[in-house]
Amino acid sequence: MTDCGFRQIAEDENSHKQYDIVQIVENFANHIDRFRNLKLIPNEDKAHLKDFIYTFQKSINPILLDLLMNTASTKCYEDAIYLFENLASFNWAIKMLDSYGKPESGILLGNLKWIGEYDECINAYAPQKEDTNMGGFHGKYCTLQVPIEVRNISMPLSIAVCLPDTCNPSLHPFKLPGNLNISNLSFIEEMDSVLNNITLTCRRTSREYTTGAIVVICLLSFFAVLAFIGSLITALEYYMMTSPSKESIYGKNVSENASINEDADNSSQKESGDVLLIAKTNQNELPEWLNKCKPFFTCFCVFTNGEKIFNTSNQEGQLPCLHGIRFLSMSWVILGHTYGLIVYNTRNLAEGVDMVNHWSFQIILNGFYSVDSFFVLSGFLVAYLYFQQCSKIGGKIPWLYFYIHRYIRLTPVYMIVLAYFTTLYTYVSDGPFWPDYDVDANCQVRWWWNPLYINNFLDSQEQCMAWAWYLANDMQFYVISPLFLISLWRWPKVGLSLMGLFFAISFTANFAITYEYNFVSTLDSIFIKGSSIQAIMNSWTDFMNKIYSKPYTRISAYLVGILLAYFLYKRNQSNSPKLNMVTLSVGWIVASGVTLACVFGLYNHQQTLIEACFYNSLSRTCFACGLSWVIFVCVTGQGGVVNSILSWKVWIPLSRLTYCAYLIHLMVIQYVFFTMRRLFEFSHITMILYFIGILFMSYVVALVTSLLFESPMIRLERLIRKLFKS
Repeated sequence: MTDCGFRQIAEDENSHKQYDIVQIVENFANHIDRFRNLKLIPNEDKAHLKDFIYTFQKSINPILLDLLMNTASTKCYEDAIYLFENLASFNWAIKMLDSYGKPESGILLGNLKWIGEYDECINAYAPQKEDTNMGGFHGKYCTLQVPIEVRNISMPLSIAVCLPDTCNPSLHPFKLPGNLNISNLSFIEEMDSVLNNITLTCRRTSREYTTGAIVVICLLSFFAVLAFIGSLITALEYYMMTSPSKESIYGKNVSENASINEDADNSSQKESGDVLLIAKTNQNELPEWLNKCKPFFTCFCVFTNGEKIFNTSNQEGQLPCLHGIRFLSMSWVILGHTYGLIVYNTRNLAEGVDMVNHWSFQIILNGFYSVDSFFVLSGFLVAYLYFQQCSKIGGKIPWLYFYIHRYIRLTPVYMIVLAYFTTLYTYVSDGPFWPDYDVDANCQVRWWWNPLYINNFLDSQEQCMAWAWYLANDMQFYVISPLFLISLWRWPKVGLSLMGLFFAISFTANFAITYEYNFVSTLDSIFIKGSSIQAIMNSWTDFMNKIYSKPYTRISAYLVGILLAYFLYKRNQSNSPKLNMVTLSVGWIVASGVTLACVFGLYNHQQTLIEACFYNSLSRTCFACGLSWVIFVCVTGQGGVVNSILSWKVWIPLSRLTYCAYLIHLMVIQYVFFTMRRLFEFSHITMILYFIGILFMSYVVALVTSLLFESPMIRLERLIRKLFKS
C-alpha cells in the first residue's frame, strides 16, 4: 500500500496514454463523503481511508506524476513520490491530500473551481527522510486547469492540488499532451467536449520585495514622518498656548502682563509673607529655526487637514447640493464595480445570470451613467467658477496657473496611489485568487501614459489602473475647456456654435462606431443576444475600447455641465424670477422620464442596430440633461425635499474624499474578494452587505490617503503660490 504502484506508473512506457476524466470525477464523487466523515485518528476507519487514498491515487495522482516525471526536476519528482508514499498515515502528507480541490455540487450552476484549502497546503511541511534526498519541503498550492465545455460555453475546470515546493513551474511549464475524453460522464450530459490540454500552474511560496517596492515603501514612510512632525508641531503649539501656569507675584520671572487676582499693594499680605498667586497664559514660543520650518511641516499636519475635511459649515458661494450628487455618484460607481468583480469567484455563476434578469438590476448593468454624473459636475464647476471669476475681474484669467493648479491638484496623490498599486499592492495578502506577480506588467511598461493623462487611448487590457481612464478624459476636457469658456464669455453666439459643433462630433462618433462594429448599448442587450461567454467578453471589450473610454464619445456630458453653468450665470445676470409651478412640474416630469428611460428603458428589449446607434449617441447626453435639471432647481432654491437631501451636511466631508475614494476603491474591492478562501454564493442580499462594507472601507482608506498625501499637496501648492506672490 505504501508504494501504490506509483513507481510502476511512472516507469511504464504506456504512461502517456489518454486518461479518462470519467474516472477522475466519478471516483472523487464516490469517495469524498467517506473521506469527510473519517475520524482523524490513525487506527479508526483506516479501511475507508485506504480505499479513498487508493482511488484518489488511481485518478489524479498518476496524471500529476506523469507531468512531474516528464517536465519537472529530479528533486521535485522524488519529493512527489515521497509525498504519495506517506499518504497511508495521518501526518503532513494527509494534510496535503486534504487540501486538494474536490468535486462539489452545483457543477451545472457554474461551480467549476475546486479551490481546496490554500492555507492547509502551504503550511504543510514534510520532514527530511533519513539518508535520502527526499523531504524537507513545504506544500505549494497549484491548480490544474482543465478546459471543458458546458452548454457550448468554454469554461476552465480548476482543480487545486498541493505539491512539494521543490517543483517550480515557472521554470518547467506543465502541459499534458493528448486528448481526455469525457463523453461518457453520466451526471453531466451536456459536458460533451474533448479535453485537449491540462495545464498546471503553481503559486510561489516565498516572495521578496523588488527595488521598486522598497523605493515606494521609503516614499510612503517619508510622508508618514512629515505627517508626524507636522502633527507634533501643531500639538506642541496647542499645548503651549492653552496650558495655564501659576506664578507668585513676589516670585521671580513675573510677566509684566500678568493679571493680578487681588490688590498687590495689600500691606497685610506683604507683612504676613503670604504668596499671591496669578494665572496667565503660557506665551512660550517655538525655537526660531523650527518657527521658520513650521509653514512647511504644518502642511502635513493631520489635525489641521482633518479639520478642513470634516468642516461642514456653509460658506457664501457654495453649492451644497453638489456634495450629495458627488457622493451618491461615487456610491453608484462602487456598487457597480462590487457586482462586476464578484464573478471571478462565484460558485453559482449560471444561477446568478438568472438572478440579475430583473428590471431593478438595470441600476447595476447601467451603472456606467454614474461616470457621466462626474463629467456633468466637472464641466459645471469649471464653467461656474470661471464665470464667477470673470464677473469680478473682467475676464482676465491667469491661464498658465489655470493648468498648473489643476495638474498639481490631481497628479501627486494619483501618482502615489499608482506607485503603490504597481509595486506594493500584491504584497499585502495572498490566497488562491490573489495576484501572484510582483509588479503589474501594464504599469511597469506603460505607467507614463497616466501622468500625461492619455491612458484612455490604450486598450483597457493594456492600461495601468484601468479605472483611471476617467481621469484622463476629465483632464482632456479640462484642457480644451477654455475654447468654450472664453467664447461663451466674449462671443456667446460663437461659443454656442462651438458647443453645437462638438455635440455633433460626439453624436456622429458614437453613431458611426456603433454601426461599423455592430455594437449593442448595454450589458443587458448583450445577454439577450444569447451569445457565448467568450463572444460576450470580446464584444464588451471592443465596446469599452472603442466607445466607452474615448473623449470624442464621452464629451457630451461635460458640455452639458458647461451649458448649465452658463445658463445659470446669464439667469443671475438678468435677475430672472423663479419658475412657476407649472413649469417646475413639467420640468420634473420630463427630466425624470428621460433619466429613467436611459437607465431602465432597454430592459428585456432586443435592439436593432439602428436603435443601438441612436441610443449610444443620445443616451449620455439625455442623462446629463436630466441630472442638470436637478442641479438647476437645487441651486435656484426650488429643489424642495430633493435639495434638502442632497444638501445634507453629512455629504460634505464624504464629497471631499470622493477623489481619493475613486483612486483606491477598486483596490479595496479586489482585496475583499481576492483574499477569499471559499467560493462566493451569489445573492443580492449578500452583495448589498458586501457593498456597504466596501463603501465604508473605501472612504476610511480614502481619508487616510487624503490626510497623508492629497491635503498636504493642496496646502503646499498654496504655500508656494504665496511665496511667489510675496
